[in-house]
Amino acid sequence: MARELLFHAETLSRMIERPTEFPTHARVDPFLGTAASDLPKPVGIAATWWRPKPPVGNTHPGASLPFGMVSACAYSGAYVTGYGRYGLSLDGGPPPVEFAKHEALGIAHFQQSGTGRIRSYYNYFLTTPLGPGGLEERTVRRPLLDEQAWPGYYGGRFSETEIEFEVVARPRGVVHRYRFPEGTDAHVAVDASAGGLLIDGMESYPQGGELHLEPDGSVAGFVVMEGIPVHFRCSAGDAEAYLWEDDEPTEASDYELTLDKQKLRPTFGFGFRGKGRIIELYFGFSLREPEAARVAADLGESLESSASEAASAWEAQLAMIEVEGGDEASREVFTTALYHSLLKPADFRDENPFTRKSGPFFLDLSTLWDLYKTQLPLMMSLWPERGAAFVEFLCEVAEREGVFPVSYLMDNVPDRFTKQASGLCHAILEDARLRGVEADWDRALSLLWRTSQSGKGRKSRFGEYGRSGVVDPLSHTLDISYAHFCMARMARSVGHQVIHDRATELSAHWRNAFDEKTGLLREDSTYYEGENWNYSFRFMHDMRSRIDLAGGDRAFVGLLDKFFGFSEPSHGERIFRFEGLNNEPDMEAPYAYIYAGRPDRTAHVVRRVLDCQFTTGPGGLPGNDDSGGLSSWLVWSATGLFPVCGQPVMLIGSPWFGRARYRLPGGDFTVIAEQNGPERFQIQRAWLNGEEIQRSWLKIDEFLGGGELRLEMGEKASGFGSEIRPPSFAG
Repeated sequence: MARELLFHAETLSRMIERPTEFPTHARVDPFLGTAASDLPKPVGIAATWWRPKPPVGNTHPGASLPFGMVSACAYSGAYVTGYGRYGLSLDGGPPPVEFAKHEALGIAHFQQSGTGRIRSYYNYFLTTPLGPGGLEERTVRRPLLDEQAWPGYYGGRFSETEIEFEVVARPRGVVHRYRFPEGTDAHVAVDASAGGLLIDGMESYPQGGELHLEPDGSVAGFVVMEGIPVHFRCSAGDAEAYLWEDDEPTEASDYELTLDKQKLRPTFGFGFRGKGRIIELYFGFSLREPEAARVAADLGESLESSASEAASAWEAQLAMIEVEGGDEASREVFTTALYHSLLKPADFRDENPFTRKSGPFFLDLSTLWDLYKTQLPLMMSLWPERGAAFVEFLCEVAEREGVFPVSYLMDNVPDRFTKQASGLCHAILEDARLRGVEADWDRALSLLWRTSQSGKGRKSRFGEYGRSGVVDPLSHTLDISYAHFCMARMARSVGHQVIHDRATELSAHWRNAFDEKTGLLREDSTYYEGENWNYSFRFMHDMRSRIDLAGGDRAFVGLLDKFFGFSEPSHGERIFRFEGLNNEPDMEAPYAYIYAGRPDRTAHVVRRVLDCQFTTGPGGLPGNDDSGGLSSWLVWSATGLFPVCGQPVMLIGSPWFGRARYRLPGGDFTVIAEQNGPERFQIQRAWLNGEEIQRSWLKIDEFLGGGELRLEMGEKASGFGSEIRPPSFAG
């Protein structure tokens, strides 16, 4: 039966409506973060903060599933996801407008989420509904109107042609629906060579591929993009399938793309002539084999039922953290932040194209520098099974490549972003262990030690650090010192004394990065997307010694006060202020006050960030969302908690909501903030499971095991948490 006959005409005459049975999902706005920042006027200390990166979220509203393999969104060719109007910008000014209007060429697949300049931009299989002009119209930009989106679904209308579109994400593919006006032949073209962006030479082209017309009327094949094969199958019911070669129709049923034809744009399509107004495409994808793509393209589920399943999948994940209180706007910002936090990393389980073996495989780690402090601890806490798969994936990469990844995109370059940071997987793996993720920790430790001390590690910054006790940039000295601390802790847990002793010894060299005269990182270095101030308040494993190096609690707090704008610099003093969550280097810095006995300052800063740096609408983010790294900061902070990646500690900040509940595997953990309000953000007293506590931190097991943290809030600092500091680990 023809696919379009399965639906009533009145249903097809309009786009489907957002499901109403999913209350948490209904608060998500996928358009939040898609435009230049349009934030509340900064007040108080927030007015002193600066931004090193463009103030734009770089998100897109396309259809995706939680940690989904595939996304689908309107494609304009703009930076960075292919959606929108912006060009490339790497400084703190407003993003340049590349395109005069909000237009698109069609729908593309495999978008990034909130990232910056990463080189590999995907946007494969550009799918364009054709108007009266035929195939030439795949190069015509059409204004986008009537866009609507919710988790798993994206739709709208192309102006001028008046073609409506809807796309819904599926586990290994996506379903498209195009509705054509009366009197217009229904044709859709898919450019199998599409990839990248349309600005600054950022296009990408396949290195090879094949297209085949199948006996059942579908089109199947593969393209090799960035060295990785992407197998696909696309079905369209009774619509006729055909191939084009470089804008010319071909009678052939097969097409081979070779290197000499890289820019010939092989295209396939489907259509009706005068007998149908609706075309539905069912895409399936695989990085390993045609059969997996065929299964994923199965026609068994309608667009409506696929949309319902996607909404249900999102509701199940978004309901893992529930908040009450605040206002409607703050709840929308929070739920959308949680949604952004669950888009990446993309789970390509059983799709490893290098080993061709079944098992965990993840992509779109762009990069771990953005994810390791907040997003991955969230994933490990709420979904330890997925965390275990992620641990296995990291170990597999290390065994195969001889190095743990800093990033991992669809191009197999695990260490491209080495300017950003070093040794992040050491902290990630130790954090996973602390959060109860099940894994072979002996194997993980062996890989961490081997890749750090031999092979590529001997020639890397790890080797230089081991020889001299310091590396440049100096922020990497902190990374590698912390990596050795994490290895020492893991070694102690599995009983490997030799690694424990040597790693403990090497973990102490963080001091070499600091200037004891200023209490800050030395200025004689370069710092990635920040300055020495922005990296000076990162969490160390020995925070007590770090504070003593600065001259003690009072001096350390004095530095933080200048950094956040509570006080002005001395005459002639050159400082760099907090980046206000526009970027990642200092995202944990608001919580550094807790280690010096001033959690009241933490509360003040956190609330100013929440109130001034986030809002509803397309301009609701202060900077790149970076695969959910920024949004997950808000998720933790808005619930009054903050993880310390690699340490068994959860810090207590200042909840945005009166009540927040984490549905953890070990039991629900609830944070209740009594008498909470916009100016009542200071903790007066606290009770953990009914017993009063005087500390502004929790042991990680107190959180993971479930329980209740009750806070009494007020307007003025009470001295709460000033005496009992979080633990400091010398090794």
